[in-house]
Amino acid sequence: MSANPGSLPALTNPSQPRPIVLVVEDDPDLAETIADVARDRRCRAICAHNGLEALDVLERERPALILIDLFMPVMNGAELLKVIRQSPRLSQIPRVVMTGANDPMIGVKQDVSVFYKPLDFTALGRLIQRHTASAAMQASQWAGLPVQ
Repeated sequence: MSANPGSLPALTNPSQPRPIVLVVEDDPDLAETIADVARDRRCRAICAHNGLEALDVLERERPALILIDLFMPVMNGAELLKVIRQSPRLSQIPRVVMTGANDPMIGVKQDVSVFYKPLDFTALGRLIQRHTASAAMQASQWAGLPVQ
Protein backbone atom coordinates (compact mmCIF):
# COMPACT_ATOMS: atom_id res chain seq x y z
CA MET A 1 0.00 0.00 0.00
CA SER A 2 1.75 3.10 -1.15
CA ALA A 3 0.34 6.50 -1.86
CA ASN A 4 1.15 8.26 -5.07
CA PRO A 5 4.12 10.45 -4.03
CA GLY A 6 3.08 13.08 -6.55
CA SER A 7 -0.23 13.57 -4.76
CA LEU A 8 1.40 15.00 -1.63
CA PRO A 9 2.85 18.50 -1.34
CA ALA A 10 6.62 18.82 -1.20
CA LEU A 11 8.16 19.22 2.22
CA THR A 12 8.83 22.88 2.91
CA ASN A 13 11.79 22.07 5.15
CA PRO A 14 13.13 18.52 4.75
CA SER A 15 15.34 18.95 7.85
CA GLN A 16 12.30 19.62 10.05
CA PRO A 17 11.25 16.63 12.19
CA ARG A 18 8.37 14.64 10.78
CA PRO A 19 5.11 14.62 12.77
CA ILE A 20 4.60 11.47 14.83
CA VAL A 21 1.53 9.25 14.63
CA LEU A 22 1.13 6.78 17.49
CA VAL A 23 -0.76 3.65 16.37
CA VAL A 24 -2.20 1.69 19.31
CA GLU A 25 -3.46 -1.60 17.85
CA ASP A 26 -3.04 -5.16 19.13
CA ASP A 27 -3.14 -6.79 15.67
CA PRO A 28 0.49 -6.46 14.48
CA ASP A 29 -0.38 -6.74 10.77
CA LEU A 30 -3.08 -4.08 10.99
CA ALA A 31 -0.83 -1.85 13.12
CA GLU A 32 1.90 -2.04 10.48
CA THR A 33 -0.56 -1.31 7.66
CA ILE A 34 -1.84 1.76 9.52
CA ALA A 35 1.77 2.81 10.19
CA ASP A 36 2.45 2.49 6.44
CA VAL A 37 -0.47 4.84 5.74
CA ALA A 38 1.08 7.36 8.15
CA ARG A 39 4.52 6.95 6.57
CA ASP A 40 2.97 7.52 3.14
CA ARG A 41 1.85 10.89 4.57
CA ARG A 42 5.46 11.71 5.52
CA CYS A 43 4.95 10.97 9.20
CA ARG A 44 7.00 8.99 11.63
CA ALA A 45 4.84 6.12 12.87
CA ILE A 46 5.27 4.37 16.20
CA CYS A 47 3.27 1.23 17.02
CA ALA A 48 2.16 0.15 20.49
CA HIS A 49 0.18 -3.06 20.95
CA ASN A 50 -1.74 -2.12 24.10
CA GLY A 51 -2.44 0.87 26.29
CA LEU A 52 0.51 0.34 28.62
CA GLU A 53 2.94 0.28 25.69
CA ALA A 54 1.30 3.47 24.42
CA LEU A 55 1.80 5.20 27.79
CA ASP A 56 5.45 4.18 27.71
CA VAL A 57 5.81 5.78 24.26
CA LEU A 58 3.96 8.90 25.44
CA GLU A 59 6.50 9.39 28.24
CA ARG A 60 9.21 10.09 25.65
CA GLU A 61 7.37 11.21 22.49
CA ARG A 62 4.81 13.89 21.62
CA PRO A 63 2.69 12.58 18.72
CA ALA A 64 0.62 14.83 16.50
CA LEU A 65 -2.11 12.16 16.50
CA ILE A 66 -2.97 8.98 18.41
CA LEU A 67 -4.96 6.24 16.65
CA ILE A 68 -6.41 3.87 19.28
CA ASP A 69 -8.05 0.46 18.99
CA LEU A 70 -10.64 -0.01 21.72
CA PHE A 71 -10.39 -3.74 22.34
CA MET A 72 -6.84 -4.73 23.35
CA PRO A 73 -5.26 -6.88 26.06
CA VAL A 74 -3.39 -5.54 29.10
CA MET A 75 -4.88 -2.01 28.93
CA ASN A 76 -7.75 -1.41 26.52
CA GLY A 77 -8.42 1.73 24.52
CA ALA A 78 -11.09 3.10 26.87
CA GLU A 79 -8.68 2.83 29.83
CA LEU A 80 -5.93 4.51 27.80
CA LEU A 81 -8.26 7.33 26.77
CA LYS A 82 -9.18 7.91 30.43
CA VAL A 83 -5.50 8.26 31.41
CA ILE A 84 -4.85 10.60 28.47
CA ARG A 85 -7.85 12.80 29.30
CA GLN A 86 -6.67 13.14 32.91
CA SER A 87 -3.18 14.27 31.93
CA PRO A 88 -2.70 17.98 31.19
CA ARG A 89 0.35 17.08 29.06
CA LEU A 90 -1.46 14.48 26.96
CA SER A 91 -5.06 15.69 26.85
CA GLN A 92 -4.39 18.17 24.03
CA ILE A 93 -3.18 15.47 21.62
CA PRO A 94 -5.85 14.59 19.04
CA ARG A 95 -7.16 11.04 19.39
CA VAL A 96 -9.15 8.84 17.03
CA VAL A 97 -10.66 5.52 18.06
CA MET A 98 -10.59 2.62 15.60
CA THR A 99 -13.14 -0.07 16.37
CA GLY A 100 -15.21 -2.85 14.93
CA ALA A 101 -17.84 -2.33 17.63
CA ASN A 102 -21.25 -1.60 16.19
CA ASP A 103 -22.03 1.18 18.64
CA PRO A 104 -22.93 4.54 17.08
CA MET A 105 -22.53 6.22 20.49
CA ILE A 106 -18.91 5.12 21.04
CA GLY A 107 -17.48 8.48 19.94
CA VAL A 108 -19.82 10.35 22.25
CA LYS A 109 -19.01 8.03 25.17
CA GLN A 110 -15.28 8.39 24.64
CA ASP A 111 -15.38 12.04 23.44
CA VAL A 112 -13.32 11.25 20.33
CA SER A 113 -13.66 10.79 16.61
CA VAL A 114 -14.28 7.20 15.47
CA PHE A 115 -13.13 5.19 12.48
CA TYR A 116 -15.01 1.94 12.09
CA LYS A 117 -13.37 -1.31 11.04
CA PRO A 118 -12.84 -2.52 8.43
CA LEU A 119 -10.85 0.68 7.96
CA ASP A 120 -11.04 2.82 4.84
CA PHE A 121 -7.29 3.45 4.42
CA THR A 122 -7.78 6.27 1.93
CA ALA A 123 -10.00 8.18 4.37
CA LEU A 124 -7.63 7.32 7.22
CA GLY A 125 -4.75 8.79 5.19
CA ARG A 126 -6.70 12.03 4.70
CA LEU A 127 -7.42 12.21 8.44
CA ILE A 128 -3.72 11.67 9.25
CA GLN A 129 -2.74 14.32 6.71
CA ARG A 130 -5.16 16.86 8.22
CA HIS A 131 -3.94 16.35 11.78
CA THR A 132 -0.24 16.18 11.00
CA ALA A 133 -0.30 19.14 8.61
CA SER A 134 -1.68 21.37 11.35
CA ALA A 135 0.91 20.01 13.83
CA ALA A 136 3.73 20.65 11.33
CA MET A 137 2.48 24.20 10.76
CA GLN A 138 2.48 24.90 14.50
CA ALA A 139 5.98 23.45 14.87
CA SER A 140 7.33 25.60 12.03
CA GLN A 141 5.78 28.71 13.60
CA TRP A 142 7.52 27.94 16.91
CA ALA A 143 10.82 27.14 15.16
CA GLY A 144 11.34 30.76 14.13
CA LEU A 145 10.78 32.23 17.58
CA PRO A 146 13.75 33.15 19.79
CA VAL A 147 14.35 31.04 22.88
CA GLN A 148 13.66 33.03 26.06
